[in-house]
Amino acid sequence: MISKGNGKNNEARPGCHAIVLCGGAGRRMGARKELLEFNGEPLLLRMCNSLSEIAERITVVADRERGYAFLPGGVRAIADDVAAFGPIAGICAGMAVSELPLQLVVACDYPLAGLYVWRALADTLARHPEADAVLPEAGGKLHPLCAIYRRRTLSAWQDALESGNRRVMAATQQMRIVKWLPEDGAAGQLMNMNTPDDYRLAKERLSL
Repeated sequence: MISKGNGKNNEARPGCHAIVLCGGAGRRMGARKELLEFNGEPLLLRMCNSLSEIAERITVVADRERGYAFLPGGVRAIADDVAAFGPIAGICAGMAVSELPLQLVVACDYPLAGLYVWRALADTLARHPEADAVLPEAGGKLHPLCAIYRRRTLSAWQDALESGNRRVMAATQQMRIVKWLPEDGAAGQLMNMNTPDDYRLAKERLSL
């Protein structure tokens, strides 16, 4: 269990495990995205603090063993089992270390996503017990790396890994998917950050 500084966790979802994917080399950014500064702290720390408001446990998955000494107590950091394979390897590694039924998967290039997004994904999945996953849709694009999955989808991710299929959306085609559409004005929280210009824009939006 992640320790809360204020002793409150009113948004926590029982059985929720958060997986933060930090496997990318950040070539287009020119730096590792999870270490970029937002309001005086690394993005990864900011994300883990936000996720701790809803998840029982948090696992950070990187492309290799990394210290991340700044992470709060209780946050686990592991390496991909299959190097250089991409997000699917990270998802498999993250799901493998937790039996919790809800797996909230977030890539570290979603700097503006927060409790509104996490809560909406979890609430939508709760309303659809038949669904395997809830994926946000914004700007006509689905976001499988900022989504919530049931742990039973691990077999689909493992099938993709074993077959050598790196396409995340191809793996989700085996699942029963429900889409979640953010309310007006909230779609910007699903901004994907890949370049220095994206980073500057994210910081500007965060300061508004």
